[in-house]
Amino acid sequence: MFYTFSDVARLCRTFRGMPCEVSEELRGWSWSSPPLLYPYSFQLSVSDVANSFCETGRFVYLKYVAKERERPGWRLRRGSLVHYVLSEASRTAKSIILSGVSEPQEFKSEFMEKGRKVLSACKEQFKELKDVETVFELLWLRAMDAFSSELAKAASRSPYLPIDGLAFLVAPFTTEFPVDGSLVGLSRTLRVDLMVYPSIMVEVKTRKWHQDYELGLTAYALAFESQYEVPINHGVVALVRIDASKRDLKVYERVVKISDGLRQAFIDRRDSYARIVEEAVDPGKAKNCDPDCPYLHICREG
Repeated sequence: MFYTFSDVARLCRTFRGMPCEVSEELRGWSWSSPPLLYPYSFQLSVSDVANSFCETGRFVYLKYVAKERERPGWRLRRGSLVHYVLSEASRTAKSIILSGVSEPQEFKSEFMEKGRKVLSACKEQFKELKDVETVFELLWLRAMDAFSSELAKAASRSPYLPIDGLAFLVAPFTTEFPVDGSLVGLSRTLRVDLMVYPSIMVEVKTRKWHQDYELGLTAYALAFESQYEVPINHGVVALVRIDASKRDLKVYERVVKISDGLRQAFIDRRDSYARIVEEAVDPGKAKNCDPDCPYLHICREG
């Protein structure tokens, strides 16, 4: 989850062993022609298209047509906590190095000290969750170990590295990487969980695996291709498993080929959901509602 250049090399080797041919008309930069052409005037978010909650698409009807309010449950809130700590850990590590700290022990000390303020913010922002402190500590200590180890390696290469280069070597990724998805029918303010150098997209998930996670990665890849005209053939889903009672943190990776099949599946889902909003037609309740759906209180009152 706290990716290093060793991880970059490992993932690139994996990608090379998984060839992925993509048709030109299904690249994001072909947004102005069918089948990628988007005919509607409003944009959807990636979480709308790949929400993993609702098999009928009523999710988007309730959100955009009925204007119902979401009620995220504890698992979604814990996911938000994990994303918040991940982003703060990256920001904190880079700010410490950019302030001139290059000695690993000094880095550890400052990182833990600044972590107290982050923990305080977590307790305030996620006060309805149990085990906030345990979840924070598991993530923060994992980050400290990863960043300090990379700092020691980077600093040993040369004592003359500029501090911005040193920070980049320690944390070669950006959290909440902004992408404009408007050309492919998505929001202008998309945020990829992690963009790892040079262009490896990683989505961090804290709930059980769902095929829609692949669709979400595909949506981000198409948006990125439409904006930057750089091909994205593979992505990564990082599944975070936290057992607070055992103080255990595990991260499992799934490499996803952003294939023609996934790209077409995204287009079909995007257009289907857009029609629901455009025509204001309630597609009806799903047979089996996901217990984590933030609109469960609407579809399953009581």
